[in-house]
Amino acid sequence: MIKNNQTFGISVAVCAFALAASAACSQTPVMTQSFTLSPNERPAYDAAKGQGYVSIANGNEVAFAVAAPPGDYRVTAAVGAGRTTLWAEDRRLVAGPIVVPAGQTREVSFIVNVRNAIMANAEQDATRAPRVGLRGDESGGRNWDDMLTISASGPDKALLALKLEPVQVRRVLLAGDSTVSDQAGSDFASWGQMLPRFVGGEVVVANHARGGETMKSFVTSLRWDKLLSETRAGDIVIIQFGHNDEKKQWQRTYLGADGAYGAYLAAFVAEVRQRGATPVLVTPVARRFFENGKIRNTHEGYDAAVRDTARMLGVPVIDLTALSTSFYEQLGPERSALAFGNRGQDKTHHNAYGAWAMACLAAGELKTLDLGLAIDAPDCAPEPEAFEISAADWPLMRTPEQPKQAAEPVP
Repeated sequence: MIKNNQTFGISVAVCAFALAASAACSQTPVMTQSFTLSPNERPAYDAAKGQGYVSIANGNEVAFAVAAPPGDYRVTAAVGAGRTTLWAEDRRLVAGPIVVPAGQTREVSFIVNVRNAIMANAEQDATRAPRVGLRGDESGGRNWDDMLTISASGPDKALLALKLEPVQVRRVLLAGDSTVSDQAGSDFASWGQMLPRFVGGEVVVANHARGGETMKSFVTSLRWDKLLSETRAGDIVIIQFGHNDEKKQWQRTYLGADGAYGAYLAAFVAEVRQRGATPVLVTPVARRFFENGKIRNTHEGYDAAVRDTARMLGVPVIDLTALSTSFYEQLGPERSALAFGNRGQDKTHHNAYGAWAMACLAAGELKTLDLGLAIDAPDCAPEPEAFEISAADWPLMRTPEQPKQAAEPVP
């Protein structure tokens, strides 16, 4: 049984609480909702009621969804005894693991960004109601489904209650490829989906990154337009590309490190600044290719282009190429495989441990940049075997899809 209490607030925009919600009314959802959840009854999501469970068959999560228009929501979750980790939408880490003694409960609060693929019309649009160009398994995922989904994983999955309150807060928006995007299937993960764990206060992380993207395709698929449409003065936009832009075999989207790549970065920076927001450039996270005990830089030229562009334009920069290289070398050629997906066979895409470590490193740099963010950056180099997120904490949210860059040859 699900008990639902709704408290209606003042609507700042005329926006229906319905699937038809568009970008034009995405800023102001109109109600606060509270749900008491029973571990004994978990009815499937009912579109008419706008609530219910969406856990996948044979999955290792308990996932509860509520119909929600685009916007930001403060979520307060009551967690019962045992060990529980909480995730939002397509496996964004928001809290945990949370360990609660027997007979007790604990409340945790975090902020979740909800969006859909609908774009506001522009005069030059050939069709009415343009949409972000979703592909692969995105249309069946939780990032674009007009719902807010909270998932509990771990041995106990003790999610007892939820309160959803619409808010307007500062946003940290992410643009990038699969090393940044929300990964919901198999053991692959990215630093972008782990970043909410490290960013607190009145701030929300809105991850617009997608696997297989280049800066060119990010524009042509309208992902960049979507991100900019949700960027407000005072927000932060973090940009990390390079993994796919550097691929000459992708002729339509290849960008040379000595010219076009930097020019695209400069254009992105200009558009962010035009909206009164702060751009942050990030060098591409390193791949795991060792030579004589040292990581070989497969992004040579591209990481330098990011640093050079940042210096010329006075933009904050996070050198994740250097930070990840140091991290892998500290672990060594053999143990660094414990930070990567597909049991270490993938040399580009991280598992939960590697993604958490990369997010921790990025968060530490954000703290150093002094951008007014409340950052919790603990020791970023825990032993792989002692990592706080165990196999039982890692939820499978849909049928695994291999990242587009998986199993790539040694460059």
